[in-house]
Amino acid sequence: MEIRLGYVSTALAIYGNTPSSSFTYKRFRELPRDEAMQRMIEVGRGNLEATRRILYYNAAHGVRLFRLSSALVPLSTHPDVGLDVRETYGSLLAELGAFARAHDMRLSMHPNQFTLLNGSETIAEAAIRDLEYHTDILEGMGLGPEHPVNIHIGGVYGDKESAIERLHERLPLVPERVRARLTFENDDKTYTLEETLAVCERAGLPMMCDLHHDRCNPSSSPPLELLPRISATWGERPMKIHVSSPKSEKEFRAHADDVEAGPVAAFLKGCRDAGLPRIDVMVEAKRKDLACFRLAEELAAIRGVKRIEGAVLRW
Repeated sequence: MEIRLGYVSTALAIYGNTPSSSFTYKRFRELPRDEAMQRMIEVGRGNLEATRRILYYNAAHGVRLFRLSSALVPLSTHPDVGLDVRETYGSLLAELGAFARAHDMRLSMHPNQFTLLNGSETIAEAAIRDLEYHTDILEGMGLGPEHPVNIHIGGVYGDKESAIERLHERLPLVPERVRARLTFENDDKTYTLEETLAVCERAGLPMMCDLHHDRCNPSSSPPLELLPRISATWGERPMKIHVSSPKSEKEFRAHADDVEAGPVAAFLKGCRDAGLPRIDVMVEAKRKDLACFRLAEELAAIRGVKRIEGAVLRW
């Protein structure tokens, strides 16, 4: 089984390089509109150029899995701004996508916790705009649906069953090109792995299993018992999971600097025993790329595991 490890948003080993510089709406309104638009566009260009440096770094260090920052283009989904990211950054996005394909990198995006399809109509409309923005980025790169956009199911709003039904009612409103790469992830407080899996099976969408969230908000069945169903939702696409460790006993839900290898190894062994040909593992840790490489090193110390690239293993 091939194991690909990746990390989120930025590489700490690259000095002074951020892909998420901001440009606030307050600042936008303070300037003449043409000047504000130009400044916002330049901030976005800088973020994409920072992303290019990260992708080069990933290629040089054997990282084939990476989550792009959601803040690449500030204010792009604001109703008063209306920026077409594919038209504005077409050549740069195409360049990034071509590089990712040439180096067999799987990219993804993860909108923030306010992107909720089962909230009010206003919230859902904003969520669809946000999902279209994320899809525009990946489509602009020429990347197919194996490069996912991942969100949570949303809130309970006093009635979990009704909230789930409202989500299913809203899904047909989501453009097909967005649904083609949409995944749902179990969360650490509300929707368990089993509940999220049931939603994904009914909707025909892949299930993003977060092992740490399952520890915080456990299902009645452990992840490995549900593995055949989870992996089946991915079809021909490689299954992808999220891993992290608690910051402390008091701040159990917060992410630690690094990821404890033991629980990850136990799950990966189950995946190997189940015959999965490949699994992609997104490291959600404060030390970003450094945590990713540390986890790769610790997993490679397990008998039978071979490290074939910086963040690629075979077991």
